[in-house]
Amino acid sequence: MATSPYFRHNVRSEQDLYESLITESIRHYGEDVYYIPREVVHRDMIFDDVVLSRFKNAYKVETYIESIEGFEGDGDLFQKFGVEIRDAVTFIMSRRRWNMEIRQYQEEEAGSADRPNNDRNTYYRPREGDLIHLPMAGSTFEIMRVEDDNPFFQLGNLPTFRLRCEKFEYSDERFDTEIPEIDRIETFASYQWQLSLDSSSNGFIR
Repeated sequence: MATSPYFRHNVRSEQDLYESLITESIRHYGEDVYYIPREVVHRDMIFDDVVLSRFKNAYKVETYIESIEGFEGDGDLFQKFGVEIRDAVTFIMSRRRWNMEIRQYQEEEAGSADRPNNDRNTYYRPREGDLIHLPMAGSTFEIMRVEDDNPFFQLGNLPTFRLRCEKFEYSDERFDTEIPEIDRIETFASYQWQLSLDSSSNGFIR
């Protein structure tokens, strides 16, 4: 026997109300972040690995931090060659705000700028490998996984993205976003040699 035609969950007005409440809640209780898409400059076609990439755009959007007790992950690990930071965080982003602030730029990058923004048959979403900079903590995270079906069709639609992120580890990427707080990642994280001359060491360079 089929489901009753008199009780439907995919009522458009209820879906819009539900999505509006979520978007408003994130704007009230969330944090402003910068979404930084990754641009692949060179890819190794043999190993299918990104050899060189850069970040030249940053889009401000609000998100909600799922954990209210602090960062997730393994925390700070003291190893033989220094301290490794393994912080993780889960951001919840409104799909509507994503479409308003960032989707159009993905369409342009894909060469589909002539497609109407209200085309619901085209699926754009945050991508693994992109970065999210959290100004509140001065930290940058890399998107490791994007969940777009949680909560699962409560009213017949999917209003949010859940972005599971880990602490970003710099590996020779270029930052040209024109936002000093973000671009200085390249300056401070690049490999540097520090040379010092000490007369007590007979002029040797250390």
